[in-house]
Amino acid sequence: MQRVCFLDNDIILKLVACNLFESAVNCLNLVESDLRVLSDAKYVFRNSLRIAKKYPLEIRQSAILIVERCQKIEPLLSEDLKNLQIEGLDPGEMILISATEHEESFYLTTGDKRCITALANSTEPALVAIRERLAGKLVCLEQLILKIINVEGFDVTLVKVIPAREYDKALKAIFGSGERCTRDNVLMALEAYINDLRDNARGLLANI
Repeated sequence: MQRVCFLDNDIILKLVACNLFESAVNCLNLVESDLRVLSDAKYVFRNSLRIAKKYPLEIRQSAILIVERCQKIEPLLSEDLKNLQIEGLDPGEMILISATEHEESFYLTTGDKRCITALANSTEPALVAIRERLAGKLVCLEQLILKIINVEGFDVTLVKVIPAREYDKALKAIFGSGERCTRDNVLMALEAYINDLRDNARGLLANI
């Protein structure tokens, strides 16, 4: 069975900024038709002042072109998520989580680690079944970068990430030395970030 992949807006923008979106899709053994995005993603990329302050026009336009080609998720919440307000989960993430209810095989990729820890640590009873459905299926940015390095090579990935490291706190810390970064140090730092998140994610993080 072919797996599909739900992507939140943050992960799309960060991968586009690193010029690694296509690489990430390939390293997950996916094709464009497997991708699922929020139906309003292109409007958010175009009109959000917060995003416009953070990302230059070129990155936002590239992200818009990508989401226009992907299958859209309608803004509907499943019954178990209606009327819930969970700190750390924004409305878009809630919609993507709801949409996973209709797929048997999937990844949910996010550029916001607060989303993963909020899901893992919320005491809301309604999330018990959702956590079971999402167990082993969430993917974070650092996992994708690590996978891309292992598939495409360190030097190729490094030159793409360095100009974009300012868009993500973890990448800025991991790749802070710029061209002086070594493969061993970067891999060690990525694995440390992933392992720390895995400890807090309580089984939600995927193995990719």
